[in-house]
Amino acid sequence: MKVEVELSPGIGAVLLERAKAEGLSLDEFAARTLEAVAGVDNSAAKTTPEERVKAFDEFLAGLESNIALPEEAFERENWYPDRW
Repeated sequence: MKVEVELSPGIGAVLLERAKAEGLSLDEFAARTLEAVAGVDNSAAKTTPEERVKAFDEFLAGLESNIALPEEAFERENWYPDRW
């Protein structure tokens, strides 16, 4: 189905910028956005395994990875304090 929408130049520019940031054309971005609003998510079916791996790696890169546990955290008696 083809849909034509009149947008203000400002909104059009914002949508185009977001589409480019995701590596999509404006048509693809609009289709994905409308599918999400409609409750239909076909994005997983349209992405390649490489794209999913890249998205997962980007997600992991945003997590804090420098959390260090003290040595005591690995001692058995601290895992089961009620048994010692």
